[in-house]
Amino acid sequence: MQPFNTAQLKCIIIDDDQLSIDILSNFIARIEELKTIATYTDPIDGILAIKEINDLDILFLDIGMEVSGLDVAKVIRNHVRYLVFVTGHEKYALDAFAVYCDKFIVKPITYEKINSAITDIIQKETRL
Repeated sequence: MQPFNTAQLKCIIIDDDQLSIDILSNFIARIEELKTIATYTDPIDGILAIKEINDLDILFLDIGMEVSGLDVAKVIRNHVRYLVFVTGHEKYALDAFAVYCDKFIVKPITYEKINSAITDIIQKETRL
């Protein structure tokens, strides 16, 4: 993996709900340090793309999809620097941390939730 570069963090969003992707993309666009490089409504397409990229900084991932986001995380966790679950399924929080997620955000998505999670990630990385 490439060194962490806070000037431009590359992000991918995987969520089977296009409206959720649109909302999250809008919030990410407001954060200077982030750049969405791709979005996927099909988790399998997302997995294949992430395996090709190899230096993805942040993956925003839903859980409740045809292929569970928890299963997606197990397959691609080593290809992603930070994993942020963004889901309406609060009950999966413990399972999410068992697959080494860095943040767990419960929908409805707000700018404050996303910005807080990203601020924590950047602060953590700059301390390393």
